[in-house]
Amino acid sequence: MRLASQAERIRQAGGEVIAVSVDSDERQAAMYSRWPTPDVQYVSDPGGRSYLDPLGLFDPEERDGIALPGLLVIGPDGTEVFGYRGRDFADRTHDDDALSALESLGLDPIGDDVALGGPHDPDVDVDRQGAFTPRILVPYFKGNRFGAVAIQMRADGDEAKTLAKEHRQMCDAILDAWASLT
Repeated sequence: MRLASQAERIRQAGGEVIAVSVDSDERQAAMYSRWPTPDVQYVSDPGGRSYLDPLGLFDPEERDGIALPGLLVIGPDGTEVFGYRGRDFADRTHDDDALSALESLGLDPIGDDVALGGPHDPDVDVDRQGAFTPRILVPYFKGNRFGAVAIQMRADGDEAKTLAKEHRQMCDAILDAWASLT
């Protein structure tokens, strides 16, 4: 969501956001109908074999296999310029480092004449596909934030304090992004 709120910055840096999930094309279209992110390309990878697993972003043990959170910046030559791979479904990162890595590539901006965007199917049954509105995730990230604050205050070790602080910062960034989009 934060990357969607940074769409103009990403376009100016010559980049685009590609979201890969294990969801079907129909579920992605339903999510897009409820949660339009016009500057995000969506790729469906059921089973995670085509993209997610080769990128180290697939957990086959969770449910029937889920995509792990990740944030990659791939240069024009195909090399990974920045990479963050979450260890589990809640391990996410703040994206400032990825945006800085993208900007450091010195690419030409992507003009408004280039059409980016998610899957659109006006006939998709959003409720049947399990699509939810972003609004329902706000309490989730608020709860995560308060839990991270509590853990940070209680933690004895530096590593635990650092992880809790990073998680709180990620929650703050996502909540700020949603507030700017609504």
